Amino acid sequence: MNELQKLIDKFWSKKLSPKEQVKLSELLNEDTGTLKDKLEDEYKTSLVHEPHLVVEKRFKDILTQLHLRIENAEQSSPAKIVSLYRPMKWIAALLILTLGSGLYFYQKDKAPQPAIASRPAAKTLRVLQQEFNTGKYEMVVKLSDGSAVTVQPGSSISYYKPFVNINRSISLNGEATFTVAKDKLHPFIVTARGFTTTALGTKFTVSTKLSDHVVIKLMEGKVVIKNGQTSGMTMKDVYLSAGQQLSINTRLKRPRVTSFIKAKEVVLKKAVELPKAALVFKEDTLNYVFSKLASRYKIQIRYEGIAPEDMKKLFFTGTFDPAETLDGILPAICNMNDLNFKRTLDTVIISKQK
Repeated sequence: MNELQKLIDKFWSKKLSPKEQVKLSELLNEDTGTLKDKLEDEYKTSLVHEPHLVVEKRFKDILTQLHLRIENAEQSSPAKIVSLYRPMKWIAALLILTLGSGLYFYQKDKAPQPAIASRPAAKTLRVLQQEFNTGKYEMVVKLSDGSAVTVQPGSSISYYKPFVNINRSISLNGEATFTVAKDKLHPFIVTARGFTTTALGTKFTVSTKLSDHVVIKLMEGKVVIKNGQTSGMTMKDVYLSAGQQLSINTRLKRPRVTSFIKAKEVVLKKAVELPKAALVFKEDTLNYVFSKLASRYKIQIRYEGIAPEDMKKLFFTGTFDPAETLDGILPAICNMNDLNFKRTLDTVIISKQK
C-alpha cells in the first residue's frame, strides 16, 4: 500500500514517469477496496487534526481541483496518459464518494456549531472622556465602577470609557479627591506629572496646584506611589497609611512623608475661678440691675406690661452677698418698686403689681 500511495502522490504532483504510470494502473486494478479504506482513514485523520478546514467550501474546492486535473489529463498525450485515464476517473469518483460521505457525517455530528472557523471577538471601542471644572465650586464626577471624583475648580481629569478594563486609570491636572470603590481585580491608578498613585479601595487627594510640588494625601486605606518615566526623577515606591501625605518637590527632586492629622492638643488648664464679688448697687436704674442679675445667674429677664423706658425711671440701692441666690434677691428688688416676678427654668418675667 505504501508503494501505491507514493505513486498516487507523484501522479498528483505530475512527476510520474511512463513506467510508474503503468505500475499505478496495475495496482489500482488489483485492490480497489484497500485503496478506498486507505482514503477513508486519511480523511478521518484530517477531521481530527484540522476539522475547521473540512467545510462545505473546502469540499467544493477539492472537487473542482479533481475535475481540472481530469480535464488536463484528457488533453495530454495519449501515449502517456491513456493507461491512467480510467484509473484517474476512478480515483476522483472514490474521493468524491469518500469526502462526501465523511462531510455528511461530520456536519451531522457538529450541527450546532457554525460551518466556518470562529472569528476573534471584536475589540471593545474605548472613548476618551475628559471632565473640566471651569466653575467656582467643586464638581463631583461619578464613575461606572461606583467610584467618585471630587474635582476642584480649575482642575480636570481624563479617562477612557468603558472605565473598568485591565485597570481603572485616570489622569489628573490640578487637584481632586478620589473615593475609590473596592475592586481587588482592577487597581485604581491616578497619574499626575509622571507619578502614579495606586489603590484598591480607599479615599485620597492628589494635588499638582503648586508648580514644583505633587502632594498625595491619604484619608482612608492604603496607597502606593511610584514615579514613572516622565516624572524626571528617581524615587523608591512610597506606601502611605491613613493620615499620611507625600509631598514631592519636583524642583529639588525630594520626596517627604509627613502626617497631616495632628494629635488633638488637650490643654489641661485648672479652672481658676475668682471668687464672685458681692453685688453692690447704688441708685442704679432697674434695667441695669436686672441686666447684672441676668449675667451673674445665666438667665433671661423679660418685661411684661412694662415699657423698657419705664425701668430706667426706677432705681435700686443695696448689697447682696456672693452666695445669695437669685430667688433671695428678686423679692427684695421687686417689693421696693411695686413689681411682681415669675420664674421658669431659664427665664424671669417682671410685671407691675396690680
